[in-house]
Amino acid sequence: MKLALLCSVAFLAAASPVLAADFIEPVAAMPFSWTGFYGGVQAGGGWNDSRWSQTTNPTFNTNGSGGIFGGQIGYNYQINQFVIGVEGDFAGSTVKGDNQCSNVLGTTCEAKQDYLGSVRGRLGYAVDRFLIYGDAGVAFTKYKFAEVDSFPQSFGGGSRVGWTAGLGAEYAFTDHWTAGVEWNYYDFGSKAGESDVLPGFFVDNRDTENVVVGKINYKF
Repeated sequence: MKLALLCSVAFLAAASPVLAADFIEPVAAMPFSWTGFYGGVQAGGGWNDSRWSQTTNPTFNTNGSGGIFGGQIGYNYQINQFVIGVEGDFAGSTVKGDNQCSNVLGTTCEAKQDYLGSVRGRLGYAVDRFLIYGDAGVAFTKYKFAEVDSFPQSFGGGSRVGWTAGLGAEYAFTDHWTAGVEWNYYDFGSKAGESDVLPGFFVDNRDTENVVVGKINYKF
C-alpha cells in the first residue's frame, strides 16, 4: 500500500510540468507601434525647374540638380493600422542650374539653392513594421539668381515660402531604428528680382523642385 502511494506521488510530480504547460497559453509578442517621437538624418538629391521671364526677352529655364543633406524630427500616433503625424525637416542644398540667358549669345544665367526646409502633416498605413504614407505642408527655401558672365549682375532671390506634397515608405528594423525613402514635390511660386547693375530691370523666376531622399530615424 505504501509502495503504491509513493509511486502515485512520484508520477504526479513528474507529470505536473507537462500538465501545466497544457493549460498555460504562450505569451504573444507585442506588435510594433509607430507611436512616439523620432529624429534622424537624410541625404539625397534635388532637381529644380527655374523659369525666367523678362519683359524684353523670351522666357528661358535654368534647370539644375544637386545634393540635399540634412535632418528631421517628428511625432507619429498610431490608431489601429493608421498612422498620423507631423514632421519638420531642414537641409542644406547644392542644387544649381545654368543656361544661356534667353536668346542673348555668350551669356549664362544661373540659379542656386542654399537650403530647403518644410513642416508637413503625414498620414500613413502600417503593416506591422512597414509603413507607407503621404505628406503635405508648407515649405521654405532660399535661391540666388544671377547672370554670371558677359554682363555679370545679380537678380537677388532670397527666402521663399511655398508648398510641398509627397509619398514615402519606412521600415522599422529594430524597436528604435527605422529607415526609409521619400519623394516630395515643391512649388515656390514666382518672385521678381531687380538687377543690381540696371535699376528698374526686373526678372521673374518661377521655381519648382522634385526631391528624393533616404532617411534614417531613431524612435524614442
